[in-house]
Amino acid sequence: MQVSPSHSQRQLVSGKVGWGWRQATLPISANFFFAGLLILMVAIAQLVRIGESKFLPISCFSLIVGFLIGIYVAKSVVNICQQNSDYLFSRSQLIVIASYWLILIAGLCSSSETFVKGFVAIWWIFPAAIFIGISSSLAFRSGKSKTTVTKKKIIEAVNADVLNVVAYSDQTVLVSPSAPSQQPRQFNSLVLIGLGFFFWTMLELSVNLRAVAAIALTTSGLTGFFTWQAQLRSPEKVLHLRFSGLWGIAAKYAIDIKPFSCLSVIKLQEAGGELSWMQLSGNNSDITIPLAMTILTNTKEGTNQNDQLGQTIRDEFHLAKQETERDSLGMANVLLPQGAGILAGTAFITVGGLLLFIFPLPTNLSAESVIAWLGVSLVSPAIARFFLQLVAPNSLQSDRPSYSENHLQSWEIGTAILLISAFLSAKSTAKISSLVTFNQSLPILTLICGWLCISIGVCILAFVRRTPLWNTNY
Repeated sequence: MQVSPSHSQRQLVSGKVGWGWRQATLPISANFFFAGLLILMVAIAQLVRIGESKFLPISCFSLIVGFLIGIYVAKSVVNICQQNSDYLFSRSQLIVIASYWLILIAGLCSSSETFVKGFVAIWWIFPAAIFIGISSSLAFRSGKSKTTVTKKKIIEAVNADVLNVVAYSDQTVLVSPSAPSQQPRQFNSLVLIGLGFFFWTMLELSVNLRAVAAIALTTSGLTGFFTWQAQLRSPEKVLHLRFSGLWGIAAKYAIDIKPFSCLSVIKLQEAGGELSWMQLSGNNSDITIPLAMTILTNTKEGTNQNDQLGQTIRDEFHLAKQETERDSLGMANVLLPQGAGILAGTAFITVGGLLLFIFPLPTNLSAESVIAWLGVSLVSPAIARFFLQLVAPNSLQSDRPSYSENHLQSWEIGTAILLISAFLSAKSTAKISSLVTFNQSLPILTLICGWLCISIGVCILAFVRRTPLWNTNY
């Protein structure tokens, strides 16, 4: 990941930042291309069915402009892969995305169904062209100077699953997945978020299937859009764990290493040693390292790569190595909270699925349903963290700095958006009886509740794998 800019005097001692970035861009390019092509084909097919020639010039203009913007945005994608860092949207990108979103809301307020279908199709041509532009530029950049890097790429292909360990002159060591392992997941998840919204607004399937597919793709992308990093600070004896992400997915943990004497690998006896956890162990307490950091793929030689993370931690903090086997009773402090989190996540997903299949949903695309999709995406991570803390109270609290009083958090914005969506569904029936108003608002309320349950459940399942667990031994 990218080094903090505050350490301007820091010099690289060993390791390499972002090696294998060309390998990382190839699957990213392929996924952007296929997603953009799918969206473009469906949008053009809908315009052809409508048969309005007035949409043609606007479509061509959107296609050209979007393609050029995609080529420009690809530079930042390449830079992120080269630095192996998390993708951060710039202020200008956020303004453009928010403005484009408001244009969609305005277009959906039209009473003409034909206009709405044509407008939404044109609206999607622009991001589809951006995806294809990004794909084309990445394919060109990754294939550039191919002959001079062939040998290097072969070496990188062999070591693609090895963790990236970088040491600096200020006695800081950064450990993270390599670019080929981490970056495709991050950007492919961004594509999934877009496809989730695309399924809801464009595909002509059963409304129940569309609702489930839309939120399933969206939350899969939302929880997958993250990178992780372990920063080892030997002088202070502090281990910093950092998970990036969108809208409340991110988390930071600062763990004081002084109370711990060894880094243990605990295997579950009943599972034949197949399940294992890495723990910082001391006389009075244990901290379990998140599964997302320790369960990694094995190389062809069969070496477990989570030992690379463990060995680095042991070397930097002078911890002893210990490998033990325990039964389920001895692992209760880990199995119970993780099991409770998995059970809670599964329950939320089941309830959400039943709501979306049993109760009526909005049959036509509307502004309130589009607003609800965004609101659910913003608010569900915060709710998921709250429920995870309830069912797994020994989950380590995130050390992310609290926002200032005049800074709105994502869950606050999401709650306001959901209230606006519910209000819009009832405003046209304000002069009718309350029972009729409720019945007409029921479909959008059901959609919000169903989407919220599924999204919260998926977020809980993701947090179970990314949250350290502490345990005090008396």
